[in-house]
Amino acid sequence: MNIENYIQETPQKMKEIIAISDQLFSEVKKQKFERIIITGSGTSYHSGAQVQQKLREITGISVEAYYPFELTKEVIGDNQTQTLLIGISQGGSSYSTYNAMKLAKEQGCKVASMAGQDHVLIDEAADYVLTVRCGEETAGAKTKGFYCTMLNLILLGLYLGQENGTLTQAAFNNEINSLKMIANNFQDVYVSAEQWVKEVADGLKDAKEIRVVGTKELYGDTLESALKLLETMRLPTSGYEFEEFIHGIYNAVNENSSIIIYHNGTEPRVDKLISVLSEWTNHIYVIGSKVDGLGARNFVIDDQGNDLYSTFVYPIAVQLICAFVPQLKGIDPSTPKDPQFHSKMGSKKINK
Repeated sequence: MNIENYIQETPQKMKEIIAISDQLFSEVKKQKFERIIITGSGTSYHSGAQVQQKLREITGISVEAYYPFELTKEVIGDNQTQTLLIGISQGGSSYSTYNAMKLAKEQGCKVASMAGQDHVLIDEAADYVLTVRCGEETAGAKTKGFYCTMLNLILLGLYLGQENGTLTQAAFNNEINSLKMIANNFQDVYVSAEQWVKEVADGLKDAKEIRVVGTKELYGDTLESALKLLETMRLPTSGYEFEEFIHGIYNAVNENSSIIIYHNGTEPRVDKLISVLSEWTNHIYVIGSKVDGLGARNFVIDDQGNDLYSTFVYPIAVQLICAFVPQLKGIDPSTPKDPQFHSKMGSKKINK
């Protein structure tokens, strides 16, 4: 299957994950954690980075997202018996995540795994196996797994918050209903995004470099979008939080730069940034609910006044760029440049 097929599967998988969540988190929610650490590489890290603030709000406890290489004994700390470390790897075979989980256990943490399939390497280091029931995803550039992992993390947070009293039953129900609404609306956004991508594809096909810029609320989405573009378009791509971008990165923008901006209306200076950058490049694409001024290069999304909605639907348009535009360049975006790369590098356990 290709990338667009997996994106289309996403809303049904989200509904299935919500339906089984009570059973999945029935044991772990009973624990009294004071701290959650999320770790994973690439897309797995981005899922944690995107939802960590939401998890803080709904659990009332400390939540931190780290790449596995950042986790040392000093970062984790000693005697962390009230800390839950969540190791994420969609294929479940990442050695770096597995090793971070083992280190956390040595420091006293409880450890949970979130993989996209059963009976995988990272489950071996887990006290709680919290499998992300998104189904197999063989395309090299993961899409469905990103959304489903974010959903799994948020659902865990909701059950922890409900159990520890941070969330009332009414607030819990409202959040669950918001997640169901996102799943119900996902396909409509997909259809609109597909049409938009077809309209801008010729301009993006000739891109020399791409920068993705998003506000802090969309930082994980921004990083993930840049990674997907880099993996599939195979040209220099980077992602930056708005404030970081204006603190120096703008210097590299020129007439060859293509810039994708996520604009949810929380940062009033985004419009000014667009105006300034438009003096240097004609290749600016704005995605979001506040996108006046650039005509056909905008993709407008009604965010429903819901921060979770933005989190889950803004990346759809970029993922569809990744699905369709590389093909115009003769690239198969669903197949990695070297399918044997992880085997050569010894970075993942290869299932034979």
